[in-house]
Amino acid sequence: MAKKRKKKKIPWLDIILFTILFVALAAGGFAVYMVSRAYNSLPAISNLEPKPSETSFVYDRHGNVWRELHSTENRIVVDLKDLPQHFIDAILAAEDHRFYSHPGVDLRAIARALFLIITGRDFQGGSTITQQLAKKAFLTDDQTLIRKLQDAMLALKLERQFTKNEILEMYVNIVPYGRGAYGPEAAARAFFGKSIRDVTVDEAAFLAGMINGPYLYDPADNPQGALTKRNQVLDQMAAYGFITPQEAAEYKQRPLNTIERGAGEAIEGGYFLDYVLKQLLSRYPAEKVYGGGLRIYTTYDPDAQRAVDKAISETLDADFPYQGADSMQAAAIVMDVDTGHILAMSGGRKHEGMLAWNRAVDAKRQPGSAFKPLAVYVPALEEGIMPTTLVEDTPVTWVDPQTGEEFSPRNYSGTFSGVPVTVRYAVQESLNVVACKVQDMIGIAKSLEMAEKMGITSLVKVPTPDGRTDYTRSLALGGLTYGVSPLDMAVAYATLANKGIKVEPIAILRVEDKDGNVLEQHNTKRTLVISEETAFLMTSMLQDVILHGTGQAANIGKPAAGKTGTTSDWKDAWFAGYTPETVGVVWIGFDQGKTMAQWRITGGSYPARIWGRMMKEICKNETGTFTPPSTIVSLQVCKKTGLLPGPYCPAEDIYTEYFLKNQLPREICMHDLSALQSTFLPGTTPPEESLEIFPELPEEEPFETGD
Repeated sequence: MAKKRKKKKIPWLDIILFTILFVALAAGGFAVYMVSRAYNSLPAISNLEPKPSETSFVYDRHGNVWRELHSTENRIVVDLKDLPQHFIDAILAAEDHRFYSHPGVDLRAIARALFLIITGRDFQGGSTITQQLAKKAFLTDDQTLIRKLQDAMLALKLERQFTKNEILEMYVNIVPYGRGAYGPEAAARAFFGKSIRDVTVDEAAFLAGMINGPYLYDPADNPQGALTKRNQVLDQMAAYGFITPQEAAEYKQRPLNTIERGAGEAIEGGYFLDYVLKQLLSRYPAEKVYGGGLRIYTTYDPDAQRAVDKAISETLDADFPYQGADSMQAAAIVMDVDTGHILAMSGGRKHEGMLAWNRAVDAKRQPGSAFKPLAVYVPALEEGIMPTTLVEDTPVTWVDPQTGEEFSPRNYSGTFSGVPVTVRYAVQESLNVVACKVQDMIGIAKSLEMAEKMGITSLVKVPTPDGRTDYTRSLALGGLTYGVSPLDMAVAYATLANKGIKVEPIAILRVEDKDGNVLEQHNTKRTLVISEETAFLMTSMLQDVILHGTGQAANIGKPAAGKTGTTSDWKDAWFAGYTPETVGVVWIGFDQGKTMAQWRITGGSYPARIWGRMMKEICKNETGTFTPPSTIVSLQVCKKTGLLPGPYCPAEDIYTEYFLKNQLPREICMHDLSALQSTFLPGTTPPEESLEIFPELPEEEPFETGD
């Protein structure tokens, strides 16, 4: 009988063991593959120290922070030693309380996070502060296994390269806290309007909680969520021994006390900031200007800017009675006459966004009679013409020999006095005909060259494609090819105030990098362009414009000189003036070049009012006067002839005039003698004693003009 075959037993234990081995090998191989892939795709970083963008600061002339420049990341880097300990404690409690004891990766935290995920409980991140720094500085926020392996690898490298304190300092300065703030200093300012050094424990807990959800816990959008998150951080601080449970309970009773979004941002001086930024962006990359931690020291004077803005607002918004002028614009600029430091700038009635059209700098508008001192009377004085020089205020016509075109200037009033008037009177009353005749005496070329020397940069000397240049008779009245900017007018008028010395305008004094190295520095550049005597004589005549002439609305009760300007088509109205220390220029008009004829706005009306209001405030502490140089003497003369007063000059015609010592008048005014003689019998003469004989003045050297 055949034997029964024994059934072969399946070696389940071996199969299980082999399966485990295979899975382990496969898992190990996969792990090796993933680790190798993660390592090979690590960022090629020779120096692991992160270099985040850092907010640049703009300072005013007093050294105070005026503006902060940042793009998407508003970051103010702070040393760890300058942070309050309770802020550091709040960060550790909220993000990584074992930070000082783990090697960069916290296995217990990872295991706890996995356990909570498996059991379906609330998720808690297992990433350490070092891992978060690695992710923020060098990696992405992708939730992939490779990325998580990489942040662990980089964390271990960071721990070998830096101390714990260095890692913590980099971390707190690189993470976002909300409202565009990166780093604790920017965050404290954004949420509490103060430095991180001054935050309380509850405020520190709030800021630490914001790291977990910078766009989730902003009190402006989620006040209850923000309060809850802050209280959770306070509980964690108590749980880890940073504060007592009693202190946590007390702090949790406090309100958040955060400020409104954007409440700490300055809004004044937008056009001035634009002017500064355009200069910086022409010399540095945008990322350096906005994120390079630069320290930019400017000439900006916040008090002067407020005076300018208030004067424009009060005059054109409050006092302006006419309808339909809402789009009428204004521009103004104020500058120190000695240094060229720009103190204030308004490029329009409302700042219309960053790098907006700046009418104080970018616009070129016709200056009208405000151009006469620069293009006519200053070069005339340099050529020896005096304030007492008589010029006929009578109609005149010039014919262009090339084109046959006629040029017949008219006074603003449309009338002529028909008699000779002094240059002083012509300046005071802004007589167009006299200005054109004086320009004819000196020549158009000298007229244009002098305006350019004094600071006007937009004059056209080479013909344009359509044949236009500024070598024209209309130059005397401010009729230009392109026009002028208020900034150029300020430079030119400052030359008069500064005794003939032109100064280049300066807005940026110094730029430093974040380590304090000076990148650029600007000092005053001075050039003597006219004589001190000419500057004083012109100033003396322009003082009369404010005291007795077309610019009386600009009288500020202090020594001041200035000139009105109104174009013949009523499209532009100006007032340019100065005190011994400060120059200011105001322009109003429409961007579209519309006429203001329906309101008959002249330079002596609203521009002069704006100038008077702003300069009265800006110059309230000034005590200077316009002092004549030693080569200038004063002498009484008759205003009708500019000669020494005669015995029959009416008292109201006698005034004190200034002369160069070698230009003193030598003749006696006899303009009323004929009227006097008609009262005597024919053939007789007035008594000799009635004619005071003046002694002959000593001979002087011929007057020579400067260059």
